[in-house]
Amino acid sequence: MRLIKNLRHIAAMLLILFSTDSFSQTISGFHGKVMQANGQPLQGVIVSVNDQPAIQTKADGSYRFLKPVQLPVEIQFSLVGYQFRRITLDAQNWNPNTGLFVQLFTDQVNVEEISVTGRRNNSYLINQTELGGKFSGALKQLPQSVSLVSRELMEDRQAFVITEMVQDLAGVNQASSYDDLTIRGFNSGYATGFRLLNGMRSGYGYGTSFWRTPLTANLESIEVLKGPGASLFGDIAPGGTINLVTKKPMEERHGAVAFSLGSFQTFRSTLDIGGGLDSSKRILYRLNVAHEDSRTFRDNNSRKTILIAPSFTFKPIDGTQIDVDVTYDKFDGFLDRGLGIRNDDFFGQPRSFNVNQPTDFMRNNFLTFSGRLTQQITPALSLHASYMKSIYKEELNEFRTLNTYANPPENTIMNMRFQSKQATDYTDNVVGYLRYALGSQGHLHHIVLGMDYAQYAGDKNNVLREARSRREGDTEVPLTIDLNATTRPIYDISSLVFLPEPSFPFLNPYNSYGFYLQDQVSIADRLHLILGLRHEYYRSSSADLQSSFSTAQNVWLPRAGLTFVINPQVNYFASYSKGYIPVGADFIYNYTDYGADRPFVAEDSYQVESGFKAGFFQNQLQTELSVFHIARNNMLLATGAQSDAGFPVYRQSGHVISQGVELDLRGQLSREFQVMANYTFNHTEVRSSNLVGEEGQALSNAPRNMAGAWLKYLFSETKLRGLGMGVGVNYVDRRRMDNAARTDDSGTMIWDQWPAYTVANAALYYHVHRLRVSLNMNNIFDRYYYLGGFDYTRGFVGTPRNFMFSIGYNW
Repeated sequence: MRLIKNLRHIAAMLLILFSTDSFSQTISGFHGKVMQANGQPLQGVIVSVNDQPAIQTKADGSYRFLKPVQLPVEIQFSLVGYQFRRITLDAQNWNPNTGLFVQLFTDQVNVEEISVTGRRNNSYLINQTELGGKFSGALKQLPQSVSLVSRELMEDRQAFVITEMVQDLAGVNQASSYDDLTIRGFNSGYATGFRLLNGMRSGYGYGTSFWRTPLTANLESIEVLKGPGASLFGDIAPGGTINLVTKKPMEERHGAVAFSLGSFQTFRSTLDIGGGLDSSKRILYRLNVAHEDSRTFRDNNSRKTILIAPSFTFKPIDGTQIDVDVTYDKFDGFLDRGLGIRNDDFFGQPRSFNVNQPTDFMRNNFLTFSGRLTQQITPALSLHASYMKSIYKEELNEFRTLNTYANPPENTIMNMRFQSKQATDYTDNVVGYLRYALGSQGHLHHIVLGMDYAQYAGDKNNVLREARSRREGDTEVPLTIDLNATTRPIYDISSLVFLPEPSFPFLNPYNSYGFYLQDQVSIADRLHLILGLRHEYYRSSSADLQSSFSTAQNVWLPRAGLTFVINPQVNYFASYSKGYIPVGADFIYNYTDYGADRPFVAEDSYQVESGFKAGFFQNQLQTELSVFHIARNNMLLATGAQSDAGFPVYRQSGHVISQGVELDLRGQLSREFQVMANYTFNHTEVRSSNLVGEEGQALSNAPRNMAGAWLKYLFSETKLRGLGMGVGVNYVDRRRMDNAARTDDSGTMIWDQWPAYTVANAALYYHVHRLRVSLNMNNIFDRYYYLGGFDYTRGFVGTPRNFMFSIGYNW
């Protein structure tokens, strides 16, 4: 019996031995790809095997080991914010043609959960961000609040410009009909904040100037990084940084076309096509085209817009990727300066009333070119270099307000002026950085060492002419508009009397250099740290290109943050960041032109923020709850007044604060039920000011309370499959005007406030196969409300009840 038992043991051992030999194999190397749950590639994943040096995945998620490997072998995959994975590669699952395909998932979500609920065409959930390469990983691990909207939500809302998505961004409010937003109480637009394009500083308002809002047709998402972003991006307004993420070429051939008809004789069309240009998928392309023709609800304010945005990706050799993007945007229409409010009665005028003349026009062209190089130097070290150039051209004739009334306090006759402008602006931006990944068991570092360079200049032939009066025979009379008149005269431009000095305060040309170092650390998969330091050098010269004076400013900008994983659902975060905004050379040398009695100084700010980030419903509903405090010194503000030479008059407020609470939800409760919701309580206060009566006031266009929600349900399992509906509401509290309305007998200034408003929206959808039909109704109850504005001479009303019908086809 003992002999039989021993023979059985020997036979079992031989079987195991022969089985192992039959499946063991030595391969010359191996390769593969690492993807996210939604099928998109993951860059920067650390891949390690045996005693070979660890490597990082490239921009397309690919990796390759060149040294021989004995199968079976264990391979490890790790990335901050994603589950650590170990996979055994053996002869059974190794395919030399396709390589080893791996998916990484955020937090503690199971493969089975993600496979049916990961982000897809119907989902509003975005789990990760790159922030122009300066942060890589899950949003849940970023120790700072980020509000964002996805491509899917933009399509569901039929949003053609980014301001139509403002109500879905926590802490963000639209201050006017321009590219003019308030983030956590601080203005972000034109001279007070840049738009970022794929993490790069673009031209003012993404090259479309302050007067035009960027289109959404070529955008994949809109991100708002809250608080001062100076340590990452330079001189950014302290409330937040808006980053526009464009659509990228994909390997799979695809296409989408849509046509829309709506209120105010609006017609829109969009096209999105792309795929590989060669069989090896080394050359990819994507083309986005958009067109709009609309009369709008405002008098003398029709517009025609066309956008053409091709993009290309080249992968000449393994480890090298080149991306090229071109955007051409053309606008032909009018510049809407807002509603002149008669006798301080907010609702006394029809919403269509406009001070424009039928002979006015605004024509602008915007062209941008950007190129990006990603080069894998070693398995753990990569180089990233980008360049972007923007050229903005504008031709403008406008009859507009002088921002004062001719008959106060009745305020029924507005002082006016005429401006004629021809301008070309150039913006150049260079970004370069090295990313180095290293780590050991339970300890990972992602180090970024980089530099930024930005340059802005206006063309030397830029000119603006201004007239404030006209001739009637031998008499010179001021330009005015009687708001009580039933008809308005049309003035002949040849009768206007132009100012003797046609100087125009163009923005000061500048050069900005930034050098930064950042370490993104993960310790034991529980503690995540970000430590960063930037040195910014800013040089500005005279707006008058014939002058030679210039000024230089420099500053150190630190950033620190931590995220602690409390449990698989909840993370705690805290952060500190510093910001600054320099002043142009003319504000230092020619400060009297801008109404000051001393040179202006650079602004500085800081933010302290803390809160929780949580995932519910199998981590498909992401929630952020944050508490913040922002302090800002020497804030530069426009008074609305104009000097005799045509320069705007500015002032600097001594010390202001913004503090509050934000709640932000985005994602899905189920495959059918999508949710976007937010609430913001924001207390702003002017702590010191050079204006009598301003201390203790809230900041202008900064509501104390804001809330918004959009819910969408799409049937999938019943006879109603493909049918869906959406409903939304947004509320904005009262907001202080920019400029004082009057003074009392003691000389104390008094500011009035824009009324609070609530607006409801709804939509119906029908999806069948590749066909998509949508009907959106906005401002269902036809509320007369104000987005915001500067004062009673320039209030910006919201759009009346309107409809938009769209039909689209995907292939």
